[in-house]
Amino acid sequence: MDDLDPASGMVAFDPDGMSVADTYKLMTGSVVPRPIALVSTLGPSGPNAAPFSFFNAVAVDPPTLLFSVSARDGAEKDTLHNIRALPEFVVHIVGAALAEQMNICATGFARGTDEMAEAGFRTAPSRKVRPPRIVDCPVQLECRLVQLLPIGRIPYHLVIGEVVQFHYQAGLVNDRFHVDAGKLDALGRLAGNGGYARTTDRFFMPMLSVDEARAKRRR
Repeated sequence: MDDLDPASGMVAFDPDGMSVADTYKLMTGSVVPRPIALVSTLGPSGPNAAPFSFFNAVAVDPPTLLFSVSARDGAEKDTLHNIRALPEFVVHIVGAALAEQMNICATGFARGTDEMAEAGFRTAPSRKVRPPRIVDCPVQLECRLVQLLPIGRIPYHLVIGEVVQFHYQAGLVNDRFHVDAGKLDALGRLAGNGGYARTTDRFFMPMLSVDEARAKRRR
């Protein structure tokens, strides 16, 4: 049940008294927009690709990222199954032009289905890992597994990987290694079934010194 605090006007919810479905709604509706990792793997039944929005970068030396994999209908997803067999994967950043193809990869196909082929993606061999990369995606990050960590009361697994090779479409990175956010046009995940956002509305705000910050506060 919600708990209204008259002093602050805030409504509080205790997850201990909520269903998993309702907690999911609050989490995915609050932590937005979430970047999308379209992950390709290779396993005993062949290649696989699936998108994950519980995803982010966590370190730069070495470059490290993570994403979280839940179960589907109580069974382990192909991505996790494949990473257990071959601890390598490729994370792709999805441009807005590829939204529909990415969405096809989220379909619950039978194990052994090549989602990249189903979506009409073009693939190429990776340089340092064995799973293929999707060359249509503007950014492709070849990764080796660092740690696979079970987490939570229902089957979630945190996949932590080291980026061992970066790939970018030509013109996306300048000579100072800055990625052009406009050209990237990355998709973000929102709440609900099918909620997405584009990164087209952007603004820039420089970091402040201590004196500048205090001066701003006094205004």
